[in-house]
Amino acid sequence: MSRRVAWVLTPLALVAAAGVALAVLQPWRSAAERPDEGKKPVTAIAELTTLTSDLRLNGSLSYGASIDLPGRGGTVTRLPKAGDVVGVGQALYEVDGKPVIAVRGDRPFWRDLGMGVEKGPDVRQLEQALADLGFGKNLTVDDEFTQVTEAAVKAWQKSLGMAKDGVVKLGDVVAIADASVRVDAVKAHLGDPAGSSPLSYTGTTLRVVAKLTDAQAREILPGTAVKVVLPDGTEVPATITSIDPGGQPTEKEGETTPPTALVDLADPAAAQGIGLRAVKVVLAADEVKDALVVPVTALVATADGGYAVDVLRKNGKVERVAVEVGLIADARVQIVGGDLAEGDAVVVAQ
Repeated sequence: MSRRVAWVLTPLALVAAAGVALAVLQPWRSAAERPDEGKKPVTAIAELTTLTSDLRLNGSLSYGASIDLPGRGGTVTRLPKAGDVVGVGQALYEVDGKPVIAVRGDRPFWRDLGMGVEKGPDVRQLEQALADLGFGKNLTVDDEFTQVTEAAVKAWQKSLGMAKDGVVKLGDVVAIADASVRVDAVKAHLGDPAGSSPLSYTGTTLRVVAKLTDAQAREILPGTAVKVVLPDGTEVPATITSIDPGGQPTEKEGETTPPTALVDLADPAAAQGIGLRAVKVVLAADEVKDALVVPVTALVATADGGYAVDVLRKNGKVERVAVEVGLIADARVQIVGGDLAEGDAVVVAQ
C-alpha cells in the first residue's frame, strides 16, 4: 500500500530526477551485457521494506528578522553585547546615564506621557505594560492617563531608582513585541549621539528558515511534520509553521524576496551553541510500505524500452527477468511487476 502526498509531487520530480536519470534513463547495464558466466556475480537480496523518497530543502538557523531599535536624544552611556537577552522591564541600553527600558507593545511611543496628555493608544500600551510589570494596582487599562496611572508610573520609577515625577518621557521606554529579545548587533559606541539606531534585535527562539521554489510555496502546507538535519548529522523533529510566498521588494532594484518556510524545532536546545549554521529540512515526500526493493544498479535496459533484472537462481544460473519499476529513492528501486520475489539474489553492476 502506498501513501502519496499531493503537495510534494512536483518537488519530488525534481528531487528524484538525478536518481531517475542514472537508474532509469541511463541504466547501469543494457540488455546486450550479460554477467560473466566464468565469474561469480556480485548480488544483492531483494527485500520487502518501507521505501521513502524525501524532499530536502536548504535552510539556515535563525532568530528571525532583525529589527532596528529607534534612536533618541542624548548620548549613549552604556551598551549591551551582541547575543544578550533582554526582557521586558529591563534596560536595553543607557542614555545620559539613564536606562532605556523595554516594555511589551506593538507600536512605537511618540510623545511624553503624563497628566494632561490627550487620550491615545500609547497610553493604553503604557498602562498594560505597567500592569504586566506588577504596577497595576487599581489601574484601569484604557486610553486615559489618570492619577492612578501617574501613581503606577511613580512606583515603577522608584523601583528603577529614577526620579519619581510620574512622567514617561519619549525615549525612556521602547516597545518590543515579545516578552524578551536578543541583541543581534550593536551599532553605536559609547559616547555616540543616541539619535541613530544604537542596536538591532531579534526574537529569542531559534528557528529554521528554509528556501522554497514558487511551486513548493504553493504546495507545502503549514503544520507539515519535518526533520531538521544539523551539520553534525543530528536529526531534530520539527514542524513547518508558516509559508512566506515572497515577492516583496528588496533594497536592490527589480529584486524581490524569495519564498521561504518557517520551521519550528521540537527541541530548540538541540541546536543551541552551534551558531546560525546551514541545515537541511527533510520532508517525507512519497512512501510505499512493504515494497519489494532492489538496488538501482540491478536494473537492466531492455531492447523494447523496458527494464529487467538478472536473478542468480539456486542452481547457479543467471536468469534475466523482465520487471516494472515503481518508486525510486536512496539508490533503491521498487519492483512492482515481474517474476521476482523477496529473498531473490539480483546481480548488481560492479
